[in-house]
Amino acid sequence: MQQVRLKKDLERAIRAGHPWIYRDALSATGAATGTVVDVVNRHGQFVARGLYDAKSPIAVRVATRVESEAVDDQFIAARLSSALGLRKRLLEDGKTNAFRWCSGEGDFLPGIVVDVYAGVAVLRIDGEAARAWRDQVVRQLVEQGRSLGITTVYERSRGEKGEVLAGEAPPASIEIVEHGVVFLVDVVHGQKTGFFLDQRENRRALQSHCKNAAVCNLFGYTGGFSVYAALAGAKKVVTVDSARPALEDAKSNFALNRLDSEKHQIVCADAFEWLSQTTDKFDVVIVDPPSFAPSHGALPKALHAYRDLNALALSVVAPGGLLAAASCSSHVTMASFQSMLGLACQKAKRSARVIEVRGQPSDHPTVPGFVEGRYLKWVLLAVD
Repeated sequence: MQQVRLKKDLERAIRAGHPWIYRDALSATGAATGTVVDVVNRHGQFVARGLYDAKSPIAVRVATRVESEAVDDQFIAARLSSALGLRKRLLEDGKTNAFRWCSGEGDFLPGIVVDVYAGVAVLRIDGEAARAWRDQVVRQLVEQGRSLGITTVYERSRGEKGEVLAGEAPPASIEIVEHGVVFLVDVVHGQKTGFFLDQRENRRALQSHCKNAAVCNLFGYTGGFSVYAALAGAKKVVTVDSARPALEDAKSNFALNRLDSEKHQIVCADAFEWLSQTTDKFDVVIVDPPSFAPSHGALPKALHAYRDLNALALSVVAPGGLLAAASCSSHVTMASFQSMLGLACQKAKRSARVIEVRGQPSDHPTVPGFVEGRYLKWVLLAVD
């Protein structure tokens, strides 16, 4: 087993659960990308075992901290089986068939993300090192996925063209069920792996606030929050997004759930511009933009953008209404996000109270000591 040696005192953080070891924390090594390596401290004592990447700033992604545990085919099978077992409760009532089977570092299988949409498993590989595991992962998705009715495995990694790895090409639209709500998902062209599965429980949580309400869903994509709001009995729902194809899918999702399309207004526009121009007021406003902070260096600019966006959104919240503000930027902490919301209230000259704080659901687990893994922030404000 090849070894890489820590030159920084990170042993405590690694043992506490942090799964990433950056290149500048290691002495020079000649290991090839995808090699399983042992990480040892300055005294040569075992700390962890993981996958090495010769080019990424993250040189090692930790797979295990148990010296006797081999990282092999059996290891991958056991990790995927354990991950699926954690999701069983989500699937018990038969009203949900779209979920995250494996959440990379959160399921102790770093770099491997698997989302399931009915009979299709979508694989996303994060980093070149994890690509060494691809064939073994696909075999297990096929074997273990039989119990879920999975017939297709499709890879959709960042910067890569989609590829069918098992079964037939996925259909243009896959019909999924989420808590009994029906959606169409395009895993080939849609954002992320096709749908924002991480907002599932937040969509349901917001339902209780939408009865007889005028609702505005900004960055609404294919209408996830909008459909839930309409099913709750909202008197009016406005979905704003700059992507027309996504909005056409939102219309289809309304129709699938037998909702009155006349109560649902589709607006193809930039959210910043639309908010600056509209004179309408809403009882519930949802702000769920794409990540504004792709790197730590972009954080100051991103927080300003989040502040300006949420200040504009606050200006269209009716007195006594609600603002549901979200961020999927892993570099934005919950503390900094809530501080930003305070600045947004100040800029909009509105007072507000935090009534609920949420994040990603149970099928997007993280490990203690890895705060970056809790990437999703969702804060519900009561606006005076």
